[in-house]
Amino acid sequence: MLHTAAMELTSPFIENRKETLIDTNSHWIKLTNAQRFAFYTLAKLGYQLLFVRNANNCSTAVASQDNKLATIDDEGEINFNPSIVLREQK
Repeated sequence: MLHTAAMELTSPFIENRKETLIDTNSHWIKLTNAQRFAFYTLAKLGYQLLFVRNANNCSTAVASQDNKLATIDDEGEINFNPSIVLREQK
């Protein structure tokens, strides 16, 4: 009985964790090597990778920490003050 209750409590957490891990991995493989090295710097500051956008043969990685955003261009340059607006999730 105790084992079942523990499974019920942890099950949603594990599912959410797996979804987050899959999302992060799918974005991670889209990064250039320069972006990966730059992201290590951001990760040390507590940033999390949100997504990677490819447009006009250039990729831009977007990361966040609390309410702060940062972008990394395909050459690994970090912009701590990007002029982007994210859509709200419902």
